[in-house]
Amino acid sequence: MLTLLAKMLKVLNSQASPWQIGWAIALGLFVGILPFGLLTLLIVFIVCLLTINLSTFIVVWGLTEGLMLLFADPLERLTWQYAQHDSLLTLLAHNETLQLFHLHHTLTLGAFVLGAILLVPLAWLSKLLVQQYRARIMTSIEKWKIMQMLKASKLFALYEKLN
Repeated sequence: MLTLLAKMLKVLNSQASPWQIGWAIALGLFVGILPFGLLTLLIVFIVCLLTINLSTFIVVWGLTEGLMLLFADPLERLTWQYAQHDSLLTLLAHNETLQLFHLHHTLTLGAFVLGAILLVPLAWLSKLLVQQYRARIMTSIEKWKIMQMLKASKLFALYEKLN
């Protein structure tokens, strides 16, 4: 757990663009709430084509998969409640592409709609939070005497050289 926290702090303190981290968080959540299938693999393929922080993407994906164990039943019930329109059911049942992506399943459909709705706002909010962290918290921590002493040590120089 501490190594996970250290890796996340390293990403936040790195020179990676806040947008790269923001999109990694948003896409990690999107993939994490989807049940594993062809749709998940398609989004992972898109992630591989984009320039985002892959370690953040994988961490958020794993954390979201764990949270979906708790929220899968309420999301499925909510989707079942709103997906009872004949035209929608006919479209989902007779379109082979949508069947291939398993969008005719209520959990997959609900997770896809929720992920699509949250994608852009979450990416923007994550970018904003990374910028605020770098502007306020990171700069104040670097001013602490103990951090200046650690950065001046040979051990820190060796650590920087290895990375």
